[in-house]
Amino acid sequence: MEGAFLEGKWGEVITLGEKRLEGEPDNAVVRFVLGMAYYMKGEYELQEQQRSLALENEESMDPIIAWCKDLAQQFPDNYYAHLLLGSAYRAKDEVDKAVESYRRAIEINPNFADAYLGLGVTYLSNEQVDEAIHYIKKAIEINPMHMPAHFNLGFIYEYNGQIDEAIASYEKTIEINPRFTGAYIKLGDLYLEKGDRDKAVKAYKKVIELEPDSELGIYAEDAIEDMEDIEGIKE
Repeated sequence: MEGAFLEGKWGEVITLGEKRLEGEPDNAVVRFVLGMAYYMKGEYELQEQQRSLALENEESMDPIIAWCKDLAQQFPDNYYAHLLLGSAYRAKDEVDKAVESYRRAIEINPNFADAYLGLGVTYLSNEQVDEAIHYIKKAIEINPMHMPAHFNLGFIYEYNGQIDEAIASYEKTIEINPRFTGAYIKLGDLYLEKGDRDKAVKAYKKVIELEPDSELGIYAEDAIEDMEDIEGIKE
């Protein structure tokens, strides 16, 4: 699995990782690496699932970091290894070490969009908004179709109170991936905040269409019901 990861063979990493989990279901390191492979392949729901399972026990963080650090030391010129280490440090809120790892990945591969995104998200966690926007925009400059970069840029704009810019980023997110429900929820909330009820309902209904029984689907249904209740009161 390690060799496949270093070569960016994400399908092979996933196959080998899932196989290992059959015999080692509590192996947090395997789940963490598997989560990164799912992310790199664009399967974000599965990424979040594996990442959550890997990090559900705080005691798992130290072995995850130790494993990732060892991989980066063994292969100091492999940018995927440093990306993984940066992600591990970020998960433990070790901002300086995460930044160092992401920067090392960029030194090796200056066109590595995911490392710029990692830097941006890390800076945001430290409330360094300008730096976060700068590096996420760099990721988008390198790869204009990088969906997570557009989504995270929208999140930063929203955090910064730049609502129109946030909406534009979330709209670009769903242009790239029309099935990404998280962006529709964000759009529904922001359009509602702006008083554009029709666009808010349209966004929420898309979530219900895509994931009717999920937490987001239920949230969208409740949001629409709340709007209808308010409209009823006004009438």
